[in-house]
Amino acid sequence: MALLYAKPTEYAIRALTYLAVHSDQPAISVQEIAEVEEISSHHLSKVMKNLARGKMVLPLRGPGGGYRLIRDPKGITLWEVMECLGAHEGFEECAIGWAECSDKNPCPLHEPWLDVRANIRRYLETVTIQELSDVASHKKGSKKESVMKISIPVKSA
Repeated sequence: MALLYAKPTEYAIRALTYLAVHSDQPAISVQEIAEVEEISSHHLSKVMKNLARGKMVLPLRGPGGGYRLIRDPKGITLWEVMECLGAHEGFEECAIGWAECSDKNPCPLHEPWLDVRANIRRYLETVTIQELSDVASHKKGSKKESVMKISIPVKSA
């Protein structure tokens, strides 16, 4: 979903969903999440530190350490994840990259993009990590499996 957000946000959503699916465990290591989700543990480690600073996850040190969710996944929206990583700022940029695009000096896509952007934001503000976790929980087998081999819920407008 590069159109909506960059890889760090994708990694955050996948990690938070994985933590929610496995909330019965006291902590889950970055290595486990990275291995199962097939993402770089180095990059995921940086993302998890940002999520910890944003008070979404708690880092646990020592043997058996890792991360666990601090907040209820029902209350964590995809938009909040983007805000935590500073990724929401891209929504304010011009759709075609003009340095100066505004209501007074609009690019050719300015007006239609305002509506599209508002609809996408509303969607991201309503989809929660719990919803992704619910779908992933129903799809996971007996072995550890990527939570992102799931369909993201579609909400009607």
